[in-house]
This record gives sequence, structure tokens and C-alpha cells, in this order.
Amino acid sequence: MDNQTVAAYIKNVSPNISDGDIPLLVSCAANRELKRGELILKEGEVCRSFYLVETGYLRTYYNKDGIAINLNFTFEGDFVSSLKSLRGHKPSEVVIEAGEDTSVWIFNLDVIMDQFNADPAIVLFIRRLMAHLLVASEEQGHFFKLYTPTERYRYIEKNNPRLLQRVSLSQMASYLGVTRETLSRIRAKNN
Repeated sequence: MDNQTVAAYIKNVSPNISDGDIPLLVSCAANRELKRGELILKEGEVCRSFYLVETGYLRTYYNKDGIAINLNFTFEGDFVSSLKSLRGHKPSEVVIEAGEDTSVWIFNLDVIMDQFNADPAIVLFIRRLMAHLLVASEEQGHFFKLYTPTERYRYIEKNNPRLLQRVSLSQMASYLGVTRETLSRIRAKNN
């Protein structure tokens, strides 16, 4: 990913950040290549980073009695983190793993704050990124509380088709909170 692309993703979160502050943020980030199924955040590990997906996607899930319950999928150009762990310095309850071969930029919050804690633009970016992730989480919560699985599927089909194109049927069923058989029936009704 070139710096202009990273800059565009950063400006999407914090439009007023200066072009001079973006290289400071990028200097605190490390690029990492992940194989499908490789974990970037383990359950029980304290999260100290934000992850920006360059290529591929990351899957966030909760492990309930040995069963993975999918919470979110993060695609190219989007950030993800375990905010509860990051903010509270507590062990993460979620796992973040590569859903396919994935390239991510890891923005370590400790490194950023050690080097640029006095830079108001960098601090503002971190605050805006956290707010951005919180709003997305709230919208997703409402999505799951207000709509039936069929309505959720139709919404995804219309507004986020890449989710259906790239995520397996089993993972999509878990994400929607239904069995694979129920998802097959929902899909059959939509065709």
C-alpha cells in the first residue's frame, strides 16, 4: 500500500489531519502478512493496536464454549481493534484472525503515544478512530437487535455484497445468528 492510500484511509477517519502528520502515524505502523486462519489478536491477550486492512479481510469472533460466534468482518481500507481490551488494558474477549491471506498495517498505540503524545493532531486522530469504531459497533448492534436474520441477509446482499462473495456460508450463518440450513432457506427465498 502506498502512502497516498494509507493517507486516504487515515483522512477518512480524521479529515482535518495534516499531510505532515500522516507520515508520523505511518512511521509507528508495521506491515504484516497473515495467512488464512492466522491470529493477529488472541483471546486473553491485551490489545494494544489498531489494525488497518490493506488486502484480504479480518474476522472478529467470540469463542463461546468452543464455538466461534462471528461478530464482524473487516475488509480493505477499514480499521478494527478490540476497543474494550485496548481502552481498559484488559484481556481481549474476542479473537481477530485473517479470513483469507491478508496484509495489515498494525498501529501500536503505545508506540504512537510514546512518540507523539504531545502532538494534538495525532491524539485527535486516535480519538476520532476510537469514535469511528464505536459508532460502527453501535450501528452493528442496532442492526442485530432491530432486524430479523432474513432482513439482515437482504440488507447485506444490497449494501455489502462482498461479504457474501468472500465469506463462507458457515461463517455467514454464524454472523447472522442462524444455522447453515436456515441461511440456505433464506438464500433460496431471495432467489
